[in-house]
Amino acid sequence: MALVQALLVIGTTALLVATRGRGALLPALYGGGVAMLNTWWLGSRVEKAAEVAVDNPQRGMYTLYFNAVQRFVFVLAALGVGLAALHLEPVSLLLTFGVAQLAYVLGNRLT
Repeated sequence: MALVQALLVIGTTALLVATRGRGALLPALYGGGVAMLNTWWLGSRVEKAAEVAVDNPQRGMYTLYFNAVQRFVFVLAALGVGLAALHLEPVSLLLTFGVAQLAYVLGNRLT
């Protein structure tokens, strides 16, 4: 799944650079990087929750819920930093983030 996401981030970034200019490069890579980091974090925490659930299923569920909140806050903060603090171009950042997230969602539905 990470390979598909990475390829789509690269492809979307290339398309944005070709259509919007070199100024789209960093925002697109930033948005795709946030999405890929979010995916990696989800995978590592699901494995951890599965380990915890062996001994205590309820605690395993709490681990999943807490991780969902953490990832939501992370994505909001990371996108906020990119848009407000770093002044990255919003369309490229959000489009690449969205494409990478969509790739993750659709990839999981197909497998």
